[in-house]
Amino acid sequence: MEDQQSSAERIVETLKEFHTIDVISDPQDAVIKIPEMDCELLIVSLSLDNFDGLRLCSHLRSIERTRDLSILVLVEADDNTRLLRGLDIGVNDYLMRPLDRNELLVRVRSQLKRRRYTEQLRDSVEQSMELAITDSLTGLYNRRYMEGHIAPLVEKAANRGKEISLIILDIDHFKAVNDTYGHDVGDEVLKEFSKRILQNIRGIDLACRFGGEEFVLVMPDTDLSFAFMIGERIRQCIASSVFNVSVDNGSLELTCSVGVACLEQLDDTPGSILKRADQALYRAKNDGRNRVVAEAA
Repeated sequence: MEDQQSSAERIVETLKEFHTIDVISDPQDAVIKIPEMDCELLIVSLSLDNFDGLRLCSHLRSIERTRDLSILVLVEADDNTRLLRGLDIGVNDYLMRPLDRNELLVRVRSQLKRRRYTEQLRDSVEQSMELAITDSLTGLYNRRYMEGHIAPLVEKAANRGKEISLIILDIDHFKAVNDTYGHDVGDEVLKEFSKRILQNIRGIDLACRFGGEEFVLVMPDTDLSFAFMIGERIRQCIASSVFNVSVDNGSLELTCSVGVACLEQLDDTPGSILKRADQALYRAKNDGRNRVVAEAA
């Protein structure tokens, strides 16, 4: 951001060999355009005519899309007041006029390196956090995450007199899929099964891969009859469409069994509700599979 044409041209000439440069001379354009641009570093002159460059820096630091944008300011040699205000606002680095070509290159390279390292570090942390709470194969929450969150949800429902239901789903004859076609095909089935679950639940519902071919849904503000309806909808979704997987004929017909239980009394715990849902699942399996059974206390 520089409104002195000669200075802007020198900066572009210095940096263009190594970087892609966009020059914005109108401060009002900068306020609108910069948040929409995919840029890594902003160079702002604090000697703009009829506009305070610090105001632009402050604005960019205050909005989400540019909060982490690297900012390098250009300052007159005797303008320590503006420089200190800029550092207080959170600019990353500064250069005193007159600009030295080599120093400009070094400062820009340093800021870009720092920004890219920070982004890699943030991505690594986010990936580690995601791996800690999700099942790597299906993308659903894992059992550890569910066990850490189900208790507060049940307690909250009990304290407020609200409903909460649990659904357990199990893919029928899944062992035969692995034994006949191999674990790679089994993994394809698990991924598709998970997608179909997500297509039939709400955003507030917690979908977890409990282990193997067994899945658990935690459904806040849901009574037994509504949970039964969701279980039936998922069962029909599984049974009504083939699974397109890597087998000779290109697809498999599969079904699932479903057990449903809900919070029914004040001394209910996640363990007791889960146990009833598991008993319901056992009945569904024992009664011929491909069905939904609800278990009351």
